[in-house]
Amino acid sequence: MRVITCFSYKGGSGRTVAAANIAASLASQRPAAAVEEPLNFKVAMLDLDVFSAGTHRVFDIANEAIRDREFSIQDYLTSQVTPAEQIRRGSITLKDDLMSGFRNLRGANRNCRDDFTLFFSKPKPDVRFAIQKYHENILYELILELEAQRFDYVVIDGEAGTRAMADIAIRLSDVVLMFFRQTWQHIDGTLGVALSFQEQAQQGGVMLPMYLLPTCVPLVGPDDGVYRENSPGFQQLKSQTEDIPRESGLESFVAQTADGMGYFITRGMCIHDSLILKGGERVLVYDSEILGDRAARDYYRIASELSRLHTP
Repeated sequence: MRVITCFSYKGGSGRTVAAANIAASLASQRPAAAVEEPLNFKVAMLDLDVFSAGTHRVFDIANEAIRDREFSIQDYLTSQVTPAEQIRRGSITLKDDLMSGFRNLRGANRNCRDDFTLFFSKPKPDVRFAIQKYHENILYELILELEAQRFDYVVIDGEAGTRAMADIAIRLSDVVLMFFRQTWQHIDGTLGVALSFQEQAQQGGVMLPMYLLPTCVPLVGPDDGVYRENSPGFQQLKSQTEDIPRESGLESFVAQTADGMGYFITRGMCIHDSLILKGGERVLVYDSEILGDRAARDYYRIASELSRLHTP
């Protein structure tokens, strides 16, 4: 089994939507829309952004639908629930009534495996508790139980920043995806975290496979057919898209780590701006109505490459 943690230094990177689409792609069982060849893995997804929960929304599950439901990830962290009981009572599979919107509207009913499983966190901003070392231990026990139940991948939607739960999510993982927008704050912060991990590895620590993934990349290439050369702001957009990665040092860092953190970027892989989402949050990879959406193809392509690089 492989644990993939989705990390971002700042919020607004599109991390949660990317994590959900990558997880759904890994669980594909038939070709559909952006899914060229099904990957057909047994996948669990954990929402560990416990203080800003939202992964369930990407699967068309309303906040009200899970507020009174027992055995959320927060319940698991703060009660004496066994990992087996959490999996049995705190999971939402594709067959669950709460997944009906995702099943029916996103084309997942036939194309995603029935055992695709979501472990949700509740959107309760008033609930606070201090993250402790034992929380990492019991999450690790949950990971071990998922492995015992023959899951192939666990995809973790972590929290933004370098706070306690974000650190735990990274320590639990086998692979880390670092999502960032091409803005100064996102790039500066992400590069700082990447360099910190490099330094720890050089001092004798273990360097996990980590990959930088730009998100919401504007479609400004000559073949994209989205923006016209004479459109207001086009030249400024094109200039910023090219200048910020270079001036920030991102390009040189990627070149130095082409076989590591920069792997996806040096192979021309990123997540382009979706003309469908535009602020929305949903799984795109199964939706035949938006066939050809660039972001949907990017999500699937990344999942497919991850399955090749890190086969369970």
